[in-house]
Amino acid sequence: MRVAIVAAAVLAATTAGALAQGPGGGLERMMAADANRDGAITKAEARAARESAFARFDANSDGFIGADERAARAGKAGRGGRGGGGDTNGDGKVSKAEFMAAPYRGFDRFDANRNDTLEASELAAARALFQQRKNGTP
Repeated sequence: MRVAIVAAAVLAATTAGALAQGPGGGLERMMAADANRDGAITKAEARAARESAFARFDANSDGFIGADERAARAGKAGRGGRGGGGDTNGDGKVSKAEFMAAPYRGFDRFDANRNDTLEASELAAARALFQQRKNGTP
């Protein structure tokens, strides 16, 4: 599974296609990053969620997400297991450093005031976009 998809699972790389609503959807995954349950998500919380995701995705605990682990995760998500996104050195696996260095596209997209915190108003904007995408409206 490409790192962009993996990161979407923890807010880091949210994309429209990966942000389905419903049980286990993107909005729920995003809110799960709010570790202290204060209604806001800080960049530090997003990083911690990404670290936790890496540990889950690294099924054999070897410090890498290999092709087999990407394929297994993609299969669970109903996606093809091809692609090596995030494998910046081309060795066929994604190290924790590569995984953590991936851009926080979704976070950055919704952090309108660029204060490294997704506040209530920014999360409301994210919810509205997710709902639009769910309903098939642009």
